[in-house]
Amino acid sequence: MSFSGRNKIFIRVFTVFGTLVLAITLVIALMIIPWQQRSLEQIMYTQAVTVSQSIVQACSDAMISQDFGFIVEHNVEVLEKNAGIHYVMISPLRGERIWIEPKQWKIMDKPDARFAKFETAKNNFHFLDLSESRKVYHFVYPVSFSSIEWGWLHIGFSTDEYDEYLRNMYQQIFIITGISIVLILGVGYFFARWITLPVSTISQLATLVAEGDLSVKSDIKRNDEIGLLSESFNQMVASLRESKTHLQHYSEELEQEVDRRTHELDDLNQSLDQRVRDEVSRRQQQEELLIRQSRLAAMGEMIGAIAHQWRQPLNALGLVLQNMQLTYNQGKLDDVFMSRSMEKSERLITKMSTTIDDFRNFFKPNKEPEQFNLHGAIAAVLELLEATFKNNNIHTELNCDEQFSINGLQGEFSQVMLNLLNNARDTFIERGTSSPLVSINVQPIRVGWYSIKVSDNAGGIATDIMNKIYDPYFTTRSDGKGTGIGLYMSKMIVENTMHGTLTAENDTEGAVFIVEVPKVPGFHVQIERRRTGRT
Repeated sequence: MSFSGRNKIFIRVFTVFGTLVLAITLVIALMIIPWQQRSLEQIMYTQAVTVSQSIVQACSDAMISQDFGFIVEHNVEVLEKNAGIHYVMISPLRGERIWIEPKQWKIMDKPDARFAKFETAKNNFHFLDLSESRKVYHFVYPVSFSSIEWGWLHIGFSTDEYDEYLRNMYQQIFIITGISIVLILGVGYFFARWITLPVSTISQLATLVAEGDLSVKSDIKRNDEIGLLSESFNQMVASLRESKTHLQHYSEELEQEVDRRTHELDDLNQSLDQRVRDEVSRRQQQEELLIRQSRLAAMGEMIGAIAHQWRQPLNALGLVLQNMQLTYNQGKLDDVFMSRSMEKSERLITKMSTTIDDFRNFFKPNKEPEQFNLHGAIAAVLELLEATFKNNNIHTELNCDEQFSINGLQGEFSQVMLNLLNNARDTFIERGTSSPLVSINVQPIRVGWYSIKVSDNAGGIATDIMNKIYDPYFTTRSDGKGTGIGLYMSKMIVENTMHGTLTAENDTEGAVFIVEVPKVPGFHVQIERRRTGRT
């Protein structure tokens, strides 16, 4: 398996975590900058109001009496003490305007058009560029005496400190943001590895088991569902190894027994019937072992399917934990948010637990026939294979009335559907089919019978092997990638257990497997007896 294949889950979790952290950090930075600007403007506004009130209070009598000498003297003194003030302008409603700077002053006959438009009934300010190198915070303060409007006071404050503070603020935010991103992404890296590494490891081991390597073992030791999955995986592999060994030994013993019995046939013709029955019994035992091997091989593939099914809730659970950490860092972690996060986590964990339950129920032995719904049984198989089908971009279509039901062993029927769907998947992968599609169509064909057609668009079955596909141990897969007993077991289950038929044909796009089964086992026998009048 390639590096990218081993780390696909990790890359996804880490990418989502890093993107979320980066987005939140940038949003916070973009919120802080305008907030700081407004705070600075409020400080400058408060300072301007204070200075304006001080000037008006000190010069009120001089303004009313138009004592220009006192007004100039006092404001020059104010400018000398406050290096951050560039100018002061007294603008009465009637009369001449006075322009005062630290080293000069003058009387203006006409109002300056740049400032006259700011003279309103309320305090206001504006950032003005008086020249290329001179930018001021221009504050306009309306002057009134005894509720009678007298005029306005214009003050130009330097913006050097304001600009310097903004530059420092941008620099600090950039540094803090960079450090935060590095630290949080570091934590995210280790968190993503902690979550995804065990799942990826078990998925790789399951793939090796599906390919026939029974020497693998999971070394993951954890007190959670992943640890339980690791133990179950090791038990499954051990059981597969034991079954394979027993099957090999039994096959060797059976061959020896057949040879011995063949040589004894000439001398034991009188006990031929009994010996035939013994041989049939032994063959039945062998078939039972084949069924068990087929189920255990299917379990190996289902472990991989479970790993795929768990990826989405694990990603979602990681996002919930990240959101909780971020909320805690911001000091906003309250009972409501914590309760909501716990509820979401419990739902995700319940979904993962349900996947395990579905897996166990699927392989639960059931030897008593029962009424079961065809749509529900097929949908359950598709749900178990959903993740691995999505991983290979395989689409499925199920056309089945939800009222269709038959009487039989649902577990055996599900095994047949699982074998047919897995064969289609393997064929798609082997041939690299573009836009792979599996269609399942269920229809009543005659009284008391249903037809289940499983068709694909993988190109069909070669004509020279069409008559061999049901032979035991016949497979077109490369060594180690197929047991050759899937279709053999499916045909045996359909014909011997469900009293139906399993056939295969090719259409214009691919292979079509047709399963025909009665609603009730033996239904065809009952119909035949009624037709002929026999009892």
